[in-house]
Parts: sequence; C-alpha cells; structure tokens
Amino acid sequence: MHSGSDNLDDLDDRVRDIAGLITHITTAAAFADRTVRRDRNPESDTIRLKVTQLTRAVGALGHALADLGEAVGHAGALHQLAASPRSTQRSEAIESTRALLHARIDSARGRLNKTGARLHQAADRLTAPPAPSRSTSPSVTTPHPRPSPADSRTR
Repeated sequence: MHSGSDNLDDLDDRVRDIAGLITHITTAAAFADRTVRRDRNPESDTIRLKVTQLTRAVGALGHALADLGEAVGHAGALHQLAASPRSTQRSEAIESTRALLHARIDSARGRLNKTGARLHQAADRLTAPPAPSRSTSPSVTTPHPRPSPADSRTR
C-alpha cells in the first residue's frame, strides 16, 4: 500500500511544471502587450489575439494548479493514514482519499488537455495563411508565349 509519498514526489514535479508554465506564459503575454502599446504596427491585431489566448490559458492553468493543490492535500492525508493502525475504517478512508486524489489529478489533466487543445487551435488560426479571395469575375491568367517555329536544318 502506498503511503502517498510517491504521489507527493510526482505532484511536486507537476506543480513545478505548471507554475513554471504560468510564469513563462504570463511573461510572454506581458511582453507582447507592451509591444502593442508602444507602437502601432500592422500585426497589432494578431498580437492582441495572442495576448488574449495566452492569458486565457493562464487562467485554465491556475485552475489546474488549484486541482493539484487539492491533490497534494489528499496525498498528505494518505501519508497520515498509512501510519495509522490497520483497521476496516483505515482501509475505507484510504480508498476514499485515494479516489479523491485521483479525481483531482484527473480534473487537472482534463483542464490541461482542453487548454492545450484550445491553444493549438488558436495558434492554427493565427498562423494560417490568408484565404484566397474569391472573386466572381473571371480569373486573370498568365499569358503563355506562343511557340516559335523551329530553326531550319538546311545547310
């Protein structure tokens, strides 16, 4: 039976990863926002959309981090339960707490997957080449040069 220590080590790694992502993305969004505010350039609208998508991702990452924070609490409870005397109540408490721990981890995983998918879709929209304009007039074609007659082979 696991004491929760393994879970705490894994959770420590994941919490650090997500906290680092929050810091990195927030820094990137702030930098992009300063760029837009300093000078008006033709890409300002695209940069503004990037800032919006990045800040939305940070909100979702914060929720995932909160889920992991609760999971840490459950892992701590498992650690405490492992030290208690064996009993039916202890076994039930361990199973219940383990279910809560896994529910928080699954919730964080789901939030991260959804956020990643949204960012991926947003990035595709921001980097997609502009759609060709559809004109109702006939398209202009490049004229092809007429073939020139072959040189004569007479000597």
